Amino acid sequence: MLRYGIIGSGNMGQEHIRYLKMLPDAQVTAVADPDREMRQAAAALAGPQTQVFEDYHDLLAAGLVDALVIASPNQTHADILLDVLPANLPILAEKPLCT
Repeated sequence: MLRYGIIGSGNMGQEHIRYLKMLPDAQVTAVADPDREMRQAAAALAGPQTQVFEDYHDLLAAGLVDALVIASPNQTHADILLDVLPANLPILAEKPLCT
């Protein structure tokens, strides 16, 4: 089972959750978003095993994921990507990588 963490739980983050749920060996185990309502909606979509975090640094520190999806607002992609690269996890980053 490959455990995914979603950083950014708006429309694109929730779309990634929907697609990941179609994969037999994938599970969304963590969602990070500063917006409480969005992260709760994403967690409800992902399932009861999903833990929520206000800050993606806390998601990384929890050790709950094997791969990351960066689906935050466009202008945040580059900064988040630079922050999470040292975790040495596979990363899918939404486009654009930077604005």
